[in-house]
Amino acid sequence: MKKAVIIPLAIALVILLAFATTNAYRVPTADISFVECDERPTSVATVEFEVSGLKCRGTARTFARQIQDVPGVVSFVAYARTHSAIVEYDPALTDPDAIREAFEEPILHEGKTYEVFKMVSVAGE
Repeated sequence: MKKAVIIPLAIALVILLAFATTNAYRVPTADISFVECDERPTSVATVEFEVSGLKCRGTARTFARQIQDVPGVVSFVAYARTHSAIVEYDPALTDPDAIREAFEEPILHEGKTYEVFKMVSVAGE
C-alpha cells in the first residue's frame, strides 16, 4: 500500500521540480558562428533582439540565413523559448539597425512573400 502512494508522490514531486527550475537554465536553440576563430574582429559588439517569429530550431536557422550576409555579423545565438537572438557584430562594419533590416526582410517561398520576423524590442545597443 505504501508503494502505491509513494511512487506517484515521487513522480509528482519530480514534475513539480522540473517546472520550478525550467527558467533556471537558458539552453540555446541555435548557436552559429559566421567567421572562423582566426578571422574574428578585435572589436565586437553585442545586441539582443526580442523577435516575433523566432520559435523553433527551423526558424532560428532561417533567421541565421537572413543575417549571414550582413557585413560584420560575427555570430548569433537564438533562444526560441524567449524569442530572443543575441548577435555579435563588428561595429566598424554594421549596426543593430542594419541587422534588424536584414532579418525583417520578407522571405519569398514558393511564389509567396512571408514576413516571418519582426523585432519586438532590442537591448545592448
